[in-house]
Amino acid sequence: MLDVLAIGAHPDDCEITMGGTICVLKQLGYKVGICDLCAGEAGTYGSAEIRKAELARASEILQLDARITLDMPDGNIRNTEENRLKLIEVIRTHQPEIVFGFAHELTRHPDHYFAGKLVKECSFLAGLEKITTAHPAHRPSTFIMFKGLRAYEKPDFVVDVTQVWNQKLEAIRAYESQVTADGENDEKTKTFIRSHTFWELIDASARVSGAMIGVKYGEPFYCETSVRLADIPAAFTRK
Repeated sequence: MLDVLAIGAHPDDCEITMGGTICVLKQLGYKVGICDLCAGEAGTYGSAEIRKAELARASEILQLDARITLDMPDGNIRNTEENRLKLIEVIRTHQPEIVFGFAHELTRHPDHYFAGKLVKECSFLAGLEKITTAHPAHRPSTFIMFKGLRAYEKPDFVVDVTQVWNQKLEAIRAYESQVTADGENDEKTKTFIRSHTFWELIDASARVSGAMIGVKYGEPFYCETSVRLADIPAAFTRK
């Protein structure tokens, strides 16, 4: 069983969007897993085999309790009955209380868009007993959304990831086929993620989110449910 399951479309999605939050959750003693809907085989750089090895390294850095890779086609993830049953089975198998996934409204990549819709629907459908899978029904308490690198609107909450920032970066750098190394020439890159500008945006976005809560680095999240606070001063005090 997992306390938290983060679900992305491709290997590296969850590391980029909420890798710091995963590190914080692990420090707090929670069991955390990631589910990638595809193997990233259609990426401009690398291959499914290369990304599988990179994924294993990133998972080790994040100290994950589980890493699941489904077989949805990279570049053609869709919200179909077949794919819903695959994801429902993952949720029922690992029984997370919290599920994270893409907010589909504001995202450029079609896989991210459909992944967000798919995860949101399956978080609810997994609790319907009359949908038959190998494991019994289980409905997570909450679905929480991330929106990629740019916070398009005020988030519902921000996680302070300052103390684990370098660990997050290390997990992203584990995807060596996808991102640039320090000092690498990126003049002929074919993708945004394999450029130095990507790292600049990672830093800038986290600093903007961090500034919202008075810390150096933050990761923003969105949810449809109200947040319950046990310690109001701790939640609202700016450092």
